[in-house]
Amino acid sequence: MKDTKTLKETSTGSVQSYIRYSTFKFSVDGPEAELTLFSDPPGFFLPVADALAGKATYGTGRYLEPKQLPNGRLLVDFNYAYNPYCAYNELFSCPLTPIETRLKVPIPAGEKLPAGDWLGHKQP
Repeated sequence: MKDTKTLKETSTGSVQSYIRYSTFKFSVDGPEAELTLFSDPPGFFLPVADALAGKATYGTGRYLEPKQLPNGRLLVDFNYAYNPYCAYNELFSCPLTPIETRLKVPIPAGEKLPAGDWLGHKQP
């Protein structure tokens, strides 16, 4: 995929700029899924929402920071999926999960819904 500048809307209505880096395909219990990976120099950024968003995980999705391996490949491990800061405090500005990183399948790994009074927090 050709690197292109892309703007992503945030939870506060502002925009953040990321570079659309590549897409990758993988299987989740049979069905094939495809996600878009963004470059956020010096690393990578993957905002993702799955079928559990709003039920068992934060409604607008979770984030991953894929690691570059010595052989040039990237490691995407959903066990490291974490909630954005705006899940805990609505004053934080967090990129919203774009349509190209939303999955119809559940990913029951990584951080789940925040504990505490998150239910009273308006999700973007």
